[in-house]
Amino acid sequence: MSTVTVAKKDFKAARRSKMLWGAAIALGMIAAFVGYVAGGAEATDVRRVQSLFRTLAMFLGVLLPIVALVASYLAIAGEREGGGIKFLLSLPNTRRSVFAGKVLSRNGVVAGGIGFMYVAVISVALTRHGAFPAAVVFGTLLVTLVYGSTFVSVALAMSSAAASRSRAIAGAFGTYFVLVILFLIPVVSVSTIVGWVHTTILGADANPDVYNAIQYVSPYVAYRKAVNLVMPAEMRRNVFRSSLPEDLQYDPTAANEALPMYLQDQVSLVVLAFWLVVPLLIGYWLFERADLE
Repeated sequence: MSTVTVAKKDFKAARRSKMLWGAAIALGMIAAFVGYVAGGAEATDVRRVQSLFRTLAMFLGVLLPIVALVASYLAIAGEREGGGIKFLLSLPNTRRSVFAGKVLSRNGVVAGGIGFMYVAVISVALTRHGAFPAAVVFGTLLVTLVYGSTFVSVALAMSSAAASRSRAIAGAFGTYFVLVILFLIPVVSVSTIVGWVHTTILGADANPDVYNAIQYVSPYVAYRKAVNLVMPAEMRRNVFRSSLPEDLQYDPTAANEALPMYLQDQVSLVVLAFWLVVPLLIGYWLFERADLE
């Protein structure tokens, strides 16, 4: 059984998940709603559609990790608990081909969900505004596909480390909390906590650049910064305002160049590449050494 055969078999099994279909349909409805209501304040139809996809990216930054984790967290742990992994490895098949097949299939499932959402939004945008800014549409689509894949990689690493469904579920919830929620809510965000420890407990002077650099390790923050790379300069968002001079905090055109190099938008590609590759290497290493008896 080859990697492609494993991927096809696993893809068919994954797409039967009612939870996954429910999440995809819910996100599709949200995407269509965003497409209908977003972008109304912009001056031209092209600007409205560009604003629409920027707004969609904000929603996907928070919600897409849920879909990716739900699609992938049982990829290996579920097979181990149910005994299916022994069947796969009893065939002329290696652990490498099984793991690679899982990577391909789960990324295919998530990419299909993203494609479904984009079709819904593009249809609404064309019907409502009659404009199709291809660079923004395909640019945000590419960045979103990479972002979804980073959480597939993380989920597969967690699934490789978990010997049961309960541990895999706990790992998925914990991953979402650590990589998204802690970087989303200002009161409990990583930068707030680190800043409090740095200034209150250690008694040091505040250093927003350091706090923002720590924030930048999150794939959620990196995704928000990466979206800037495919948006027109005047429509970009200043994610790290605390590192900017006061006169540039609301100036998206000049803000990125004013940041330290390690906080600029381009670094987001390095962060996303890290979360795409490193968890897969760790997951494969764990799977190769796991006792599956």
